[in-house]
Order: sequence, then C-alpha cells, then structure tokens
Amino acid sequence: MTSTEQIRQEIDQYLDQVDESFLKVVHAMLTTYTEEQDDDDLIIGYDINGKPLHAEEAKEEFQKRVDAVKSGKYLTVEQLRKASESW
Repeated sequence: MTSTEQIRQEIDQYLDQVDESFLKVVHAMLTTYTEEQDDDDLIIGYDINGKPLHAEEAKEEFQKRVDAVKSGKYLTVEQLRKASESW
C-alpha cells in the first residue's frame, strides 16, 4: 500500500517531467477540486432514491423547520400519538 507521503513524492517527481501545458491542466483540476470541497457543497447523506444531500441544502431545510417551530407550527407528542393511531 502506498502512503500519502509516497504519493505526494511521486506526483512531485512526475510534475518535474511534464511540460507547461500539462501543468496548467493539473493546476486547473486542483483549483476546481479544492473550490468544490467547500463545506456547503459537502455531501452529508443520501435520500431513499440515492440522491445526495448537500450540507447547504440540509442547513436550509433545518432552518425552515426551526422557524416553523418558533412560529408555533408543530405537533406535540400527544398529538402525534393520536395521529399515528389512524395510520
């Protein structure tokens, strides 16, 4: 198994051997990759159909739920129990 440090060393060696145009491609790929690793774009789970759930989407949904509770839109445990009897 190759360690992360070994991989980094090998990549450094390869980069010393390539031309400027290839370096530009690698640079563009690394730039895009690191920009996409923003926490808001982070996949934190999947729905039942396999669709990814991103952190930003989850934050928005959770904030909507918090706002709903603050405005009085919620069920008590007793209301939920009564409703579940008809399921």
